Amino acid sequence: MKTIGEIMKKLIALMLALACVAGNAQGLAPMNAEAESLVNQGHALQTQGKYKQAFEKFSAAAQADPQASLPLSSIAGMLLRMSQQTQGADAAKLRKQSEDMARQALQKHANDPVAMEVLREITDDKPLPLHEPTPEAAAALHEGELLFTQRKLDEALAHYERAAALDPQYSQAWIYAGDCYYFQKKYAEAEQRFRKGVEVEPLNSQGWRFLADALVSQGKPGPAEGALMGGIAAQPSQMPNWIKLNQLRTNSGFPLTSLNLVRKARGELDPASGKMQISIDSSINSPDLGKRPDGAFWLMLATQQARDGKASGTPFATELASWRTAFKVVDELSAKDGGELQDPALKTMQMLARADQLEPALLLLQYRESWRAEFEAWKTAHPDGVRKFIDTYQLRP
Repeated sequence: MKTIGEIMKKLIALMLALACVAGNAQGLAPMNAEAESLVNQGHALQTQGKYKQAFEKFSAAAQADPQASLPLSSIAGMLLRMSQQTQGADAAKLRKQSEDMARQALQKHANDPVAMEVLREITDDKPLPLHEPTPEAAAALHEGELLFTQRKLDEALAHYERAAALDPQYSQAWIYAGDCYYFQKKYAEAEQRFRKGVEVEPLNSQGWRFLADALVSQGKPGPAEGALMGGIAAQPSQMPNWIKLNQLRTNSGFPLTSLNLVRKARGELDPASGKMQISIDSSINSPDLGKRPDGAFWLMLATQQARDGKASGTPFATELASWRTAFKVVDELSAKDGGELQDPALKTMQMLARADQLEPALLLLQYRESWRAEFEAWKTAHPDGVRKFIDTYQLRP
């Protein structure tokens, strides 16, 4: 049985992972005043664990400003957190509702960072290996959150600073303190706290993103780009970092190209029967599936994933080997019949594979947290690898 303190620490960590919706929601489209007030009230209720009342406020905000995405993404984040406190069919139902709400939010604002983080957690629910705070520090931060949602920024700041003093390795405390300053447009002071947060915990991807926001607000696009590179190096699957980096690159005349890779087939072993199960997207499923390069690629990739599902290799080793085998099959098929891949994303990945860049391409453009060990090893072997890959190929997920 988990204690109340353990549950509270988990909730606080999840709140940070879902883009700090109770804060300034950096990167979101503006809402009208009525909707903003209702969302703030919803966040305050949510922080107190009053989910029903919070849902009512978020729903009212969505009606007050039908074009705003934050009311919907806030509901999505709350449903996801509720699912992580539930088990069985109820948890699955809440996750599905959370996913649907996040997708609705993205229809209103394609770059909503809260919605993107919700979908990332649903797809890859293994958390970042961040520092576990002491119970005292976690409690102090929670008190600060209750005050921040009421816009009592000076009082909230005092609690965040107390949390940082109680546990100096608690990066969230430093970052939340910086958010108090950012909200007041004191960007230099915010920068100092955000920077401290990522210094004590470089894997705090969101901290790097908030640092970039503070730097941009001070007219420092170069250092901001460096901060976003740090965020990508911390966890490449956090899409808001890529979007902000693309905005900076676009402003300088060098936009990034989105890979937009959509998986058309998946494979797994049935745990009960041990039989292989392959699911094929209806857009490519046909009787001659294995005779065309695109179909042959996806069929082989899914087959290899299912075949190696119980192998002793790590998840990333299995993924990398599956991609290499699938491209080998495509090369053999193309040599025999002269056909080529048609999917632009697959053609890009094939180009990267031929340039011996398949490993970094997967790690940066298709990252899963279960690949952490290989990603850290690759970064150690290639200290400037993230920037070099992005500069060379101008790609983003």
